[in-house]
Amino acid sequence: MTSPHHLHATAAAWSLKSVLEHLAELAEVGAAHIAAETLEAPTLLRSPATGRRHALGGDTSSLAAATDPQPARRNRWADMHTRSHRRLGWLADQLPTPAGPDGWWRIYDTIPRLQPGTAAVITRHLADEDTCVRTAVGCGPQRELLRGVTCPACRRRDVYVQTSGPQEAWTVVCTADCRCLGLGCRCRASGAVEGVAHIWPRHAIVTDTAMTAA
Repeated sequence: MTSPHHLHATAAAWSLKSVLEHLAELAEVGAAHIAAETLEAPTLLRSPATGRRHALGGDTSSLAAATDPQPARRNRWADMHTRSHRRLGWLADQLPTPAGPDGWWRIYDTIPRLQPGTAAVITRHLADEDTCVRTAVGCGPQRELLRGVTCPACRRRDVYVQTSGPQEAWTVVCTADCRCLGLGCRCRASGAVEGVAHIWPRHAIVTDTAMTAA
């Protein structure tokens, strides 16, 4: 089944997958930094009575305090990555999907078989998580402005191609917040749904020569 709700859900899924891959890279870098910090031995200790002393001489109380096990520094990116995948696992469990370790894939695989209303709910969950992660890592949406291309519905030139995922999954949206009027709408979208933000498969709107970076 294909409808604007399914296109929005698929686009949101690929956008979230892309930023989660970036988040995983940040988590790996953070883990490496934390591991390096735990290997660094203090070269100087500060004694309350006599000031600085070298680690192998002088104030044993300072030495003991410095060598006591310290709580591990948390890897905030790893924590966020784990939390996001747990949320995806929970969301996948609400759908008629086969069991599996990858919540994202379970959701993505079942989107085409969902009813439009369910696809709309999934879109909101995925988009909320995508926004949360992108805000945390300082990463904006992946999209490119289509110069010289007008929205088939409102005729404004605020049309972008969403570039997360493989090219065959890219979609085109109008950022002027124009919405479908349902049957008879100028958007000419397959399965048009009244009130839904306009979205089209990339191949329905644009050729490669029309693309330029936003």
